[in-house]
Amino acid sequence: MVYVREKKVKGRTYYYLVKSVRNGPRVNQVNLEYLGSVKPSVKDVREMRKKYE
Repeated sequence: MVYVREKKVKGRTYYYLVKSVRNGPRVNQVNLEYLGSVKPSVKDVREMRKKYE
């Protein structure tokens, strides 16, 4: 599953495209792409998901 994760560092917000990957009994998140500090539109996210799924 690919989704956008919001991460706050020193009061600033950054966005990453993240994928959940099963590693045995655990599920890990893998950062696929750094999206920057501007929240991407829904249309942009849908296009990026197609690239990784």
